[in-house]
Amino acid sequence: MSEAFMNDFDQFTQSWWPYVISFIISIISAIRIYMGGSKCESSGRIEGKNVIITGGASGIGLETTKELSKRGANIILAIRNAEKGTKAVEEIKNFYQKAKVTVKILDMSEFSSIRAFAQQIIDEYEKIDILINNAGIIFHPYKRTSEGNELTFVTNYLGPFLLTHLLLPALNKSENGRVINVSAMAHFNAKLNLDNLNNEKNFNEKDAYAESKLALTMFTKHMAEQYKETKITFNSVSPGLVRDTKHTEKYSTLSKSFLTRLSVWPWMWLFLKSPRQGCQTIVYLAVEPTLHKVSGYYFRYTI
Repeated sequence: MSEAFMNDFDQFTQSWWPYVISFIISIISAIRIYMGGSKCESSGRIEGKNVIITGGASGIGLETTKELSKRGANIILAIRNAEKGTKAVEEIKNFYQKAKVTVKILDMSEFSSIRAFAQQIIDEYEKIDILINNAGIIFHPYKRTSEGNELTFVTNYLGPFLLTHLLLPALNKSENGRVINVSAMAHFNAKLNLDNLNNEKNFNEKDAYAESKLALTMFTKHMAEQYKETKITFNSVSPGLVRDTKHTEKYSTLSKSFLTRLSVWPWMWLFLKSPRQGCQTIVYLAVEPTLHKVSGYYFRYTI
């Protein structure tokens, strides 16, 4: 190296810049650790238990499937698209070679599909130990399904409502049936209009999403109270703000232009969780043995 370079390097190391850079890196690291949330520290295993995960082919659902597979679960992956299911199984097997995963077709926006799926489960499985209602859509334009329901409300609330009720007999056969409903922090600012449940008037994508998650959270509380004398528990969970999910897909303004994505993604990386971080509380609710009698609660962070 030249003498001039070494002189410049010595001047740099003797200046305050290394301290500034170290401070910035420390701040960024601290933010990432804090925003990432805590990790599921439970060592609980669910060996041989039958677990249904709706929408488990991508994002939080896929990461939840990976973690529960590693803990011994028999996973029933309930998704709309068989091709995506095949790819998801391949990824899960790459993560954990001994994973036991079965793909079943289920469209949470169609009651006929939900009824057919539930009947198939009851016919093929002696019991269901855990139901994770994870499938959902966000910020979708107004659309009615073939059965006449508004797409966001039926997918995020009415679908899980029906599926849960249809599977209650199978859940009740488990020693500790668990229903885990994946909600969202958006519900805190929602106001549910009982005269406009199908969102026919003044439709707003964000409000529709928040209202559907509020309804799901209220449903969880109601079911916990109604079935408190049974062996089934009902809890809801918010994964927090998670990147690489439907929040950033085609229905979000974050993905409408390359320049927008370029400017926003560094901040999303800094302040939002990864899907793997986002699934930790869901995993905790599924595997922690001490929660066998805990019902009617809303979880936000892994304990």
